Amino acid sequence: MVQSNAPAHPVASTSNGHAALIPSPFASNRHSNGLASTSSSSNSAKSVTNGTGGLDAMQYEGEEGFVPLWEGSNLDRREFVRLALQAFQDMGYSATAEALQAESGFALEDPSIQQFRQGVLDGNWELVERILSQLPIEPTVDLTPIKFAIRQQKFLEAMELKQTKKALSVLRNELSPLNFDPNRLHFLSSLIMCSTPDDLRERAGWDGAASSSRQQLLTHLQDCISPSVMLPQHRLATLLGQAQAYQQRHHAVPPAPSEPFSLLVDADPRDARAFPTVPAHVLQEHTDEVWRLEWSHNGEYLASAGKDRTAIIWSARNGFALDKILREHAEPISYLAWSPDDSILLTTAESVIKMWNTETGTCIATLARHEYTIGAVAWLPDGRGFVSGGMDSKIFFWDLAGNVVAQLGRSPSRILDLAIAPDGSKLICVGRADTTEPHLVPSRLPSRSQTPANANGNGQGQLSLGARHEKRISVFRLSMGGAKLGGESQLIYELVQPQELSSIAVTRDSRYAIVSHAPKEILYLKLEDGTILRRFEGHDQGDFVVRPCFGGSTENFILSGSRDGKVYVYHRDTGQLLHVLVGHGSKTVNAVGWNSTSKHGAMWASCGDDGNVVVWSLPAGEDGETVRRRGTRLRPLDRSIAIA
Repeated sequence: MVQSNAPAHPVASTSNGHAALIPSPFASNRHSNGLASTSSSSNSAKSVTNGTGGLDAMQYEGEEGFVPLWEGSNLDRREFVRLALQAFQDMGYSATAEALQAESGFALEDPSIQQFRQGVLDGNWELVERILSQLPIEPTVDLTPIKFAIRQQKFLEAMELKQTKKALSVLRNELSPLNFDPNRLHFLSSLIMCSTPDDLRERAGWDGAASSSRQQLLTHLQDCISPSVMLPQHRLATLLGQAQAYQQRHHAVPPAPSEPFSLLVDADPRDARAFPTVPAHVLQEHTDEVWRLEWSHNGEYLASAGKDRTAIIWSARNGFALDKILREHAEPISYLAWSPDDSILLTTAESVIKMWNTETGTCIATLARHEYTIGAVAWLPDGRGFVSGGMDSKIFFWDLAGNVVAQLGRSPSRILDLAIAPDGSKLICVGRADTTEPHLVPSRLPSRSQTPANANGNGQGQLSLGARHEKRISVFRLSMGGAKLGGESQLIYELVQPQELSSIAVTRDSRYAIVSHAPKEILYLKLEDGTILRRFEGHDQGDFVVRPCFGGSTENFILSGSRDGKVYVYHRDTGQLLHVLVGHGSKTVNAVGWNSTSKHGAMWASCGDDGNVVVWSLPAGEDGETVRRRGTRLRPLDRSIAIA
């Protein structure tokens, strides 16, 4: 149903450099049945039926006006019909496209556009330039960039055919008079010296007339010409791809590119099939609170550690059987970090770091350079060393031999946690400003969970008189991606927050981070400038160190433990609380970790003060197969059976 009295809103002129339409092409009263539209004295909506072809197009005045796709829609009916026409033609439904064009009165494109496009693909450059001057483009639009791109292709094709005289003529008589991009023109001139077509293609970064260069040129020209004049190729497929990507942001494990995906039903992130909610394995080898866990980079192993002074490596490939127990620490273990190649595992306990050979389970180095408790360790992305930060306000850079090779020139805080961006560009630290006396900083021995504000001072959560208590997020730039360390690091910015900051995690693309902000908040940051984009609330870490993580194959979920024994799952894009999962009784859940490279299906792990490590997975169907391919996803159609 279309309202016949829909207001005609003028189409805004383009301001992005695209060539703009002048009145003419696509709603030109081409009515297959010759009927004119009629207006009701009551201004009632008109209904488009098979017997009144062209009524849609007649509601427009040339290129002016707007008719909603349906009542209340802000999508233009003409644009949608053109998309449908293009899609039908792409799918080979030519008769359907012709019927739609006849009934609506809309044309996909002006005939000259089709000739222009085909001329580019055929390499008929004289025809292309002649049609270019006839296209329905505003006379004020500068066509020079378009002409330069066309003539450049013409020049390169002549050179490829060894038609040097023709190429020189194009260069001197067609490209040079445009007075456009002198540097590029100079480069093209240098190609005259190419001895072979292969040399030409290599130097020009051009794949030749017989390959995809003409299609690439057409795509480039498409960017220069308004989409109202020249509809982008496969535009509906592009829009559907964007819709599919949006839907997949609500699933922890999107389908593989070859797996059919339905757009008929909205993805529901609360659906159990969209996220691993089943405690598939409960690992009980620890004898006390488990404070930290970390997946290996290959996804085949899980390391956990805590108050019982042991670190345990579990094998995912063997159903999470115990692989190794590392026992040499004299104090509870508070941090774990796998090397990028998974050959070394770092563990920290109080002021000591140990390096373990993960193949043999032997300790290969014991490092004691920090004066007080170590807050965190993190590997450099290239694996040539690691960084440690502690409550002594020192940040050391270590090599693989266990030597300190550099120290951060300025460490403004007592480090509770730190992370290095995966691209090696930034070092992010969270902690507290210096206190009046170093010995006031608490040990983790009473409880790994207590934050300094709770353990320090008079025992009632109040700071000692004279203590500075700024809680800071500090972001440093590592020069050359970390190639130059220590004093070369530059402080980019600092953020001060009112409550304790206890842990940090960074996205794989190095653009965003989450920071625990006691007692009931996770901050979601843009690392470029420190903008707080969102705050996730619902869990309760109280005065304890709770380590959240990103989850999902596209990191579109935020997971956090809580002191009530539950795990809270938020949607990263919306901040919506999706799941509250129970797996550790009433004991604090201290850390969670997502297995981003698992070959065994979507899974993540949690650990808590109950002494358990829980591995979570997607629910299984009756056949034991996980349901990730069910729900709104489609099964491939066996066409041989369908035809039979």
